[in-house]
Amino acid sequence: MEYIIITNNSKVYNIYKETNEVLFYQKKDLIDLLEIIREKVYEGHVLLSDPILSNIDNFENPYKSVAISKANFLGELFIQDDSQRKMIDSSIRIAKKLPFRKKILDISNEKLEEYRFIDLNLLNEFIKKFDNF
Repeated sequence: MEYIIITNNSKVYNIYKETNEVLFYQKKDLIDLLEIIREKVYEGHVLLSDPILSNIDNFENPYKSVAISKANFLGELFIQDDSQRKMIDSSIRIAKKLPFRKKILDISNEKLEEYRFIDLNLLNEFIKKFDNF
């Protein structure tokens, strides 16, 4: 299955833009990004990577990258069970409960680079597993 990467991480965008479809939202925070992903899920795309888990472990990280199916499966049997919609809606509720998130302007460039790298590594791990599946 082909996938689209949705991210606010410039490092992810720069690495994957030549080989994958990447929707890059440079100025969006986690909640904004999850709401964009929710729109895609409601259109029939399938979540392929976890939209929230890594941010709970690393709640100050302003960067998030999520893979969704390139194909739109609206009307397909496995999409009709509503589990994808429930998952993204739940992810947004969880994200809104995370402790106060610092604004990017309040974080040092060195720390931002570390956060970009963490997010990139998480996406790379998913892609390795997905491509070997």
